[in-house]
Amino acid sequence: MLNILPYETIPARFLPWSACYLEVAEQLIQTIRTDEIEVLHFGSTAAKVGGKGIIDLSILYPTGQLSKAVQHLAALGFQDQVSAQPFPVHRPRKDGAVIVKGVRYLIHAHVIELNSEEHHKQLAYKRYLLETPTAREQYENTKKQILSQGIEKQEAYGQQKAPFVKAILAQLN
Repeated sequence: MLNILPYETIPARFLPWSACYLEVAEQLIQTIRTDEIEVLHFGSTAAKVGGKGIIDLSILYPTGQLSKAVQHLAALGFQDQVSAQPFPVHRPRKDGAVIVKGVRYLIHAHVIELNSEEHHKQLAYKRYLLETPTAREQYENTKKQILSQGIEKQEAYGQQKAPFVKAILAQLN
């Protein structure tokens, strides 16, 4: 079981993808998962795409169990999202960090309903990126271009890469 530590905001950066993200995500899944709550590793670290190196997880709760899922994350040590514009309370994100083999990993735990439209979009997006090496390369190039413009704040960086993600999601629909 991993110890969830305080989150810290860091400037956006580009780190090459590493298999260590899969290992850390699996340890996090084992730490967070319960009989009722499933956990999905999604985002760049799940899809073998370089980037900030933040591990995105979906905390998938059964219908009507949002409060229970949020309480579970809090009990593990996750904190409220560190952001000037946090996700809404009906779809929160909780933040944390872990240290594995001496390396600190930041975590974004997105709390969403199991089998919701967003859950299915995350699965499709992850599958598409894993199956499409050219898309992974384009996504990495998009991220590098954003950083080359001097955009380092995580929220601004996220807004700049959103059109790429939305274009893929539209293509998958």
